[in-house]
Amino acid sequence: MASPLLETIARTRVARFAELKPFSLAFVDSLLPEGRKKNLKVIGRGVVENADMQPPITEDHGFTISYIVVPPGGGAGLHAHKTAEIFIPISGPVHVLIGDDKEEILLQPLDVISVPTGVMRGFRNHGERELTMLALVGGHTGGGSVTWHDEVLSRAAAESGLAVDEQGNLKRLPNFKMPEDVEGSAI
Repeated sequence: MASPLLETIARTRVARFAELKPFSLAFVDSLLPEGRKKNLKVIGRGVVENADMQPPITEDHGFTISYIVVPPGGGAGLHAHKTAEIFIPISGPVHVLIGDDKEEILLQPLDVISVPTGVMRGFRNHGERELTMLALVGGHTGGGSVTWHDEVLSRAAAESGLAVDEQGNLKRLPNFKMPEDVEGSAI
């Protein structure tokens, strides 16, 4: 029989990868071809634009952790945070985009990049297989809402019908149409 301490830790501080809920519609860039990915929150709510994204470990740790599963051609559009962000590719290489000019740094599995506060960043999977990454953002709230590059916001609005409201939550525009292959779509 497990102790009360072990039972509490098992219930509130263990996140089983196989039980994490993937969200394909997590951010304003999610429906753009190069923004396709599945976000799996682990620790802390962090930066989210879909209010339904909840982590299994909710206690404030002073940082947030998520897995990101990226299909070939997918990734994240240029964005910035008010805190540093760390990317660690686990199962394949990833190209990290830095700055408005989208300069690229290629990371191999288990390499680490720490992108400074306020610097535009994104990433792409140019490989032929899905890859899994680990992402860490400082602060329980991830430093507040995402600051998207203007190009990402205008393309998302025009091509997918998604925008972000004043509170940093996803909102549907009149031209929004939900693709059938998108998970975590309650907006």
